Amino acid sequence: MKKFYFLASALLAMTSVKAQFTTVDFEDLTLPAIDTFYTGEDFVGQFESNNVVFGNYYEETSWGYFWNGFSYSNKTDNTTAGFSNQYSSFAGEGATNSSNYAIFFPSDTLTFPGIGAEFGNISVTNTTYAGISMRDGDMFAKQFGSINGVDGQPDGTNGEDYFYVTVYGWTQALAAVDSIDIYLADFRFTDDNDDYILEEWTNFDLSDLNGSKYFTFKFTSSDIGSFGINTPQYFALDNLEYSEMAANLTAEELITSIYPNPAKEHVSINGKPGVLTISDINGRTMYQLDHQGKSILSVADYPSGIYFIQLTSGTTTHTQKLVIQK
Repeated sequence: MKKFYFLASALLAMTSVKAQFTTVDFEDLTLPAIDTFYTGEDFVGQFESNNVVFGNYYEETSWGYFWNGFSYSNKTDNTTAGFSNQYSSFAGEGATNSSNYAIFFPSDTLTFPGIGAEFGNISVTNTTYAGISMRDGDMFAKQFGSINGVDGQPDGTNGEDYFYVTVYGWTQALAAVDSIDIYLADFRFTDDNDDYILEEWTNFDLSDLNGSKYFTFKFTSSDIGSFGINTPQYFALDNLEYSEMAANLTAEELITSIYPNPAKEHVSINGKPGVLTISDINGRTMYQLDHQGKSILSVADYPSGIYFIQLTSGTTTHTQKLVIQK
C-alpha cells in the first residue's frame, strides 16, 4: 500500500486514530487539607471538574445535614466501618495513586459540555462504607455470600448476592442513548473464589454511551428490605474520559478548502478538527490521521486518479473528491 506523507511542519501521522479524551481526575479541585471532603456545604448545588458538571444537593437539618448526588474527597480511611466514613474510597486513595476522587450517593445528574460527548473509560471502586458493609454485614445490611438476611433468616438469595450501579446516557433532547451496568460486587459465580467486592480502582468502558449529554444513575442490590435496598448506595469514581462532540456543521464549515485540486505534488486541507480519512475509488482506506484544522500532505508518489477525502467532526461527516493528476 502506498502512503501519504506529512511535510516536516505537519503533525506526525497515525495509522489509527483514537479520540482525544479529556480525563476528569478531580485534581483541579482544591480541598483544605488531607482527609477532607466537599459535600455541598456552600449551597451552590453543583461542582465542576474539567468542564463536566456534577450535581449536588445539600440541606442543613436539626441533627446535622443531608446531601446527595456528588461530592469529592481525598480521604484515605479504608478500614473504618459505618456511615461516619461515607466519603472514603475502599482503595484508600484516588485512581492511579492520585489524591482526589468523587463519591456518588443515590441521585443527581452528571452533565457534559456542548451537545454531548464520546467516552473512553471510567475508574470505579466501592466506598469504604459500602465495601465493609457488604464484606462483614452490619445492623442494616447483610453480609454478602450469606444465605441469611440482616434479620438472620434465609433471604432466598442462597448467598448469590450482587450490587451494581446502572449508568444511563441521555441526549441533549433527553432521549435515551443506552445504559451500562457496573458491578460493585458479585457473588453469583459457580466457583466461590471468583466472588468479589471491588476494593481497587477498576476501569469500565463507557463507549456504549457515546452521544450522551447527561448521565443518571440507579443502584440495584440483592439485599432488599422493607424500605428498599439495604446495601449502602454509594460508589467512588475517578479518571472519567470524554471528548466533547462538535455541534452539527454544514459541509462548507467542515471542509473549507482542498487546494490545489487537481493536485500533483502536495495538497493542503483546511477545515474543522476531526478524523481525516483518505480512500481510493474502490472505497479502500488508504490513510487516516488526526486533523487539527490544517494538514499538508505529499501526494507525489500516488498514481493519477480519483481519491476521496472524508472528514468527521463530532456527529458530522463530509466527503470531497480529490483528483491527483501527474
